[in-house]
Amino acid sequence: MSRILAIDYGEKRIGLALSDLEQKFAFEFEIWTPEEIFAKLPDLIKEKEVSKIVLGHPLNLSGQETQKTAEVLEFQKKIAEISGLEVELFDERLSSKMAQNISGSSKNIDSLAAQIFLENYLAKKIN
Repeated sequence: MSRILAIDYGEKRIGLALSDLEQKFAFEFEIWTPEEIFAKLPDLIKEKEVSKIVLGHPLNLSGQETQKTAEVLEFQKKIAEISGLEVELFDERLSSKMAQNISGSSKNIDSLAAQIFLENYLAKKIN
């Protein structure tokens, strides 16, 4: 089996979460800068046996694309190029808000948001 990597894109901080090898559970991983993600991603993929990347797709509450969506689509292309893996977009609406409510602070909010939408992705995949 292999892991799925979830990426919560941000201009300054990028939250990462990983599934277990059976792709049933999601775990917060780390928070990287945009520079770090491009430098460290190939090693992470190899070391953690990642076979797929799920990237948070920012939409507004009514499901429409936003200005941030265009940034994420550009980021998706770069990540696919660097990783050589499929980079699937997945609706991340409210994951940051939920992460803030859970953590009570903004310290780990990016990786927690990635974990939340990865959990949603895995649950949807099972059904």
